[in-house]
Amino acid sequence: MAQSDTGTREPGMRLRQLEMLWAVIECGSMKGGAAQLGISVPVVSRGLAQLEQTLGYSLFLREGGRLVPTPEAERLTPSLAQMFTAQSELRRLAFGPGSGTRPRLVLAVTPALEAFSAGWLTRIAACEALSDWLPVIEVMEPSQQVEAAREGRVAMAVNLEAPPEPQGGKRAATAAARARELNASLRQRAREETVLIEDEDGTSATATMPELGDNPSSSEPESVIEAPVTDASDEETTAHQQQVLRLPLMLLWPARWPLLNKPLCLARLNERPFVDLPENTSQGRLIRGLLKRERVTPAIQAEAATPDSAGRLACSGVAATIIDVLSARQTLSGANGSLIGMALSMRSERYLELSWQLPVAEDGSAEQEVQTRLIALLEAEVAACLAELPTGNDEQE
Repeated sequence: MAQSDTGTREPGMRLRQLEMLWAVIECGSMKGGAAQLGISVPVVSRGLAQLEQTLGYSLFLREGGRLVPTPEAERLTPSLAQMFTAQSELRRLAFGPGSGTRPRLVLAVTPALEAFSAGWLTRIAACEALSDWLPVIEVMEPSQQVEAAREGRVAMAVNLEAPPEPQGGKRAATAAARARELNASLRQRAREETVLIEDEDGTSATATMPELGDNPSSSEPESVIEAPVTDASDEETTAHQQQVLRLPLMLLWPARWPLLNKPLCLARLNERPFVDLPENTSQGRLIRGLLKRERVTPAIQAEAATPDSAGRLACSGVAATIIDVLSARQTLSGANGSLIGMALSMRSERYLELSWQLPVAEDGSAEQEVQTRLIALLEAEVAACLAELPTGNDEQE
């Protein structure tokens, strides 16, 4: 509630709700107004519903396919037009030429995403809904990203890493099957073994050993799988974690290397010059594990600090490499046909995870709308990368 000049309490109206009202009046539809503001239709619908509840009357009537302002809303139109015309002029003066530096929109990415982030940054800079901001990319390690997001020093932190072991697929299934077999075997042995129990009167009796997992104080068996213990900070980080996108690795092969009419596959890397990634990186460990499981032994020619560097070395034609598809797209775009690229299948332990973290934002706030736009542009850039990449089947021989 807002305090009026007379001292009475008046209903409060948020500026963002009035922006939604003006956008829908201008566009004649909820969808058009949402697009103009760079937010989703449900956010506009919810904002207008809250405004109607505050005002106590309806703002729109539906006529055909358009939303027509009610007489009550029509009375607000001249003042809305004047207010947002003044706001546009104020924005021009505040952020236009000669106004100084625009507010910074700091985005954090891991080293593996440094090359990819150029395309994402281009999309952000071209987005009208984010035109008031100066987007800036900072390269950070994952541990630094978490702290920066928690402290609100970055608007969004994006990470590309291999998920923790085990990742599922054959390896995890085999481990689970072996665990079940061992458990069943121990239970069977427990059933077969007996002990002699001598009563006070000297008589003896036999009793079976309790089965593995039995709890003498309870009829319910204990679970053999324990849930991981998390503290409050872990739960907070998880709450801010957005959807994870799985992305494949990609094999980059110099075009001048002959394949003798045979399909390109991982086995072709045996004893071939190869650019590796550091073992202390998530992507490097994943690639080493992949080559080991496939019994492929390339001739390590060099170790590159980042996937982008590995791609550039492969582009020179001296060695092949395996890097994530986002970095591979940047490499292939400048290779001028000197490289052959093949995306590897994402079966057991052959994928990376793109994830992002965001500071907490109030529902319907301007900060949340900026975050929504950043996520949409990130997903669009990833989709563009995947659409441009060649595909293949690394199972072929």
